[in-house]
Amino acid sequence: MAIVKMKKATMIALQSEKNEILSSLQKFGYLQIVNLEEQMEQGFEELQPDSDNEAVGRLEAKLSQVKYSLDFLGKFNKAKKPLFAQKIQVDESKHKEYLENEEKLNEIYEDCRSIDSKFTEIKSSETKLNNIISQLNPWLSLNENLEDIGATKNTNTILGFIAGKYEEELIAAVNAEDLHAYLVKVGAEKENSFFMVTYHKTCEEKIAQLLKQAGWTKVTFSEYSGTPKDNVERLKSEINELENIKKELVKKAEALVPEIGFLEILYDLISIEKDRRTVVKDFVKTDKTFMLQGWLPEKFTGNMTKVLDGITDKYTTSFEDPGEEDEMPVLLDNPKPVKPYEMITDLYSVPNAKGIDPNIFMAPFFVVFFGMMVTDAVYGIFMSAVTGYVLYKYKPQGGMKNMMWIMFFGGISTFFWGGIFGGWLGDLIKIKPWWFNPLDEPLRMLIFCLILGVVHLYTGYILQAYQSIKAGNFMDAIYDQVLWLMLLTGLIFLALPPLAVVGKYMAIIGAAGTVIFSARSEKNIFKRLISGVLALYNVSGFLGDVLSYSRLFALCLATGVIAQVFNAMGVMMGGSIIGKIIMVAFLAFAHVFNTALGVLGAYVHTSRLQYVEFFGKFYEGEGKPFNPFRIKTKYIQE
Repeated sequence: MAIVKMKKATMIALQSEKNEILSSLQKFGYLQIVNLEEQMEQGFEELQPDSDNEAVGRLEAKLSQVKYSLDFLGKFNKAKKPLFAQKIQVDESKHKEYLENEEKLNEIYEDCRSIDSKFTEIKSSETKLNNIISQLNPWLSLNENLEDIGATKNTNTILGFIAGKYEEELIAAVNAEDLHAYLVKVGAEKENSFFMVTYHKTCEEKIAQLLKQAGWTKVTFSEYSGTPKDNVERLKSEINELENIKKELVKKAEALVPEIGFLEILYDLISIEKDRRTVVKDFVKTDKTFMLQGWLPEKFTGNMTKVLDGITDKYTTSFEDPGEEDEMPVLLDNPKPVKPYEMITDLYSVPNAKGIDPNIFMAPFFVVFFGMMVTDAVYGIFMSAVTGYVLYKYKPQGGMKNMMWIMFFGGISTFFWGGIFGGWLGDLIKIKPWWFNPLDEPLRMLIFCLILGVVHLYTGYILQAYQSIKAGNFMDAIYDQVLWLMLLTGLIFLALPPLAVVGKYMAIIGAAGTVIFSARSEKNIFKRLISGVLALYNVSGFLGDVLSYSRLFALCLATGVIAQVFNAMGVMMGGSIIGKIIMVAFLAFAHVFNTALGVLGAYVHTSRLQYVEFFGKFYEGEGKPFNPFRIKTKYIQE
């Protein structure tokens, strides 16, 4: 339930044993390696930066081939992976066999490239053919062969189009001039009119002038023979042939789909080796040796020594406590029920290495507030049953696993508060509340929510005091937190007649102490007192923070009211047998929807209470998460 103590590990070993040592440290998985190049700037001229760039480049090229092949074949994989897919188990003894099977990888990659290239060519050809068909479509009613369109000894025939609004004007102009020409309207498309114009060459100049005035756009099909209809049919036939070729290519691609498993295994194995080669850039070296440095949890120093002893005795290592200037990474060690909630804290900020881990204190409040906001026992049973099944059946990992546990515990809390406040599918199931019904006694519920808010905020102030004491500032804890809590507690007691007298004295002591000591670093006594008096106005800020917890009250009522509205709507449907069937279906959907809505709202608003109200009182984030050199996989079990 704390931030894990770290040691700075420094190791020097032989270059000849580097690969084996790195492989073992990667499997060990608890050493975060740091860059040592700055050592060269501190008088160690004999040290040189280490690297394995050639091997990294080679592995990146192979990884690129694997990724391309996976992405390409994934388009043809009809067996889609389930949401919680199990990772592939691979015998470690076969790792080398997979990595050395470059011939198979190259063959799969070249096949994928070839098929993909042909798909691209076909797509380009289809686009070109469809464009030509689009150009020919307006001319389908033209029964003339396209190769006959053009000039003869005395006449000329041209094709083109104008805007439809100028059609009558053009025809009238040609007729008025009594020219040796005739216009044949072939078709219309997109507000344009398409014409074939035949005229005697003696009036070519006049025709050209009239066409220009009408906005004529000339069209030529000099590359084609036969009628437009013949050409469109031929082009469609070519497209059909291309479609048949595509079907054959799809079959070839689908035949490669079974190789996806091989590629996934290879992807992870290459990634593991690439990580191992890449980390070398953080080392320094001499001709015969290399040196690395990193952060290691204190409890694993002995384990690291055992790992190295199992490889060689030709090494030296040391473990040092972090210095004042060291920025050590943060690893948290929490009980299993608390661990999922680290995700929520990390979304805000990783704890500072020299601060405290808030998760053990935050998690119980998160569970309580979450359940209060949903507040329906049946919803809670449903949530815990679904997430429990997913956890048992599919064993998700990482963030998904944490989220499932958060929802599981949230479901238990929702069931508990649902029973306390009498929420069982809204009012569909009539069970007496274990305590009281918030809809009947809203003021009582609001007061209860605000009391929980005060407890939450007080916990934050107490943690701030603990943080001050931990840093050796005991008097700061007295002046800044204890006196402030005395003032706030005294003001609260003033509202309770049996404690009013005690509250009065506590408030006076707390207020006086706050005025005197809140600006104690100020040398000028007048400014110090003014600042102290102004600090008392923070009481209004505290009241604002407390009122933020009214969202517990609001969401609790909202979930219950919406559920009751759905119930009322469902009952109205249940007259006949068919109506009852529709009612059951409607209520099932409506309550699942309300559960989802309630869960989303509860997660967002509960997180907000932690981030703004709770963390704002004490939390120091901006830490760097512990990121050890370890085996990281996407498809295979680590």
